[in-house]
Amino acid sequence: MLKCKKCVFISVVVCSLFFVFSVKAASFEKYAPKLLRFEGKGYGIHKAVWGEKDFTKSQALQILRKEYWDKYHGNAFKHQEVAEVLIDHLINAGPGKENEHIKAFEAIIGVPQNGVLSLKDIERANSFYFAEQVVNPYVKYRIYYYHTRKKSAEYPGWVTRAASFFIKNTNLHASIADVSLPADIEKRFRYVDFNSVYAVNR
Repeated sequence: MLKCKKCVFISVVVCSLFFVFSVKAASFEKYAPKLLRFEGKGYGIHKAVWGEKDFTKSQALQILRKEYWDKYHGNAFKHQEVAEVLIDHLINAGPGKENEHIKAFEAIIGVPQNGVLSLKDIERANSFYFAEQVVNPYVKYRIYYYHTRKKSAEYPGWVTRAASFFIKNTNLHASIADVSLPADIEKRFRYVDFNSVYAVNR
């Protein structure tokens, strides 16, 4: 009888944990429709990287899930919005030179910038009460970064894509221009007039 009760108790705990994590964890399924809207016909699969082959939507999503969402621990994020703003940038722009885009994320969440997104980093990202405390600075970083690209004027959709992740919270950030970035990132883009850059793309 005791054994039976113990089994029931363990089952209840496991089910409860599953429910908590399934409710709070980010998921690729929620992100996929947005990703497909951004990427359009090619589904975000660049032939220069993946070969001269026409991929089906299902094949493309399998690749994007494995090579980006799973690789960067998407399901470990508590906030869907935080997982999306980071992984979407890695899909769109790659990790960057010396993993600069991951380092920027690490700077924003306040962990050592080694360019390797670890589960410990994600644990730190999950500790923020509001998703926008992480999302909005990274949105601003993305807009700054896109402005430094040679083809930024040719592809205004880059900035529109980044800005679409902004979460308006009048107590924190009424607009992207209100967002503060870590000092080293601000210094890196000090020559960029953010207001004029963003205004052009709105």
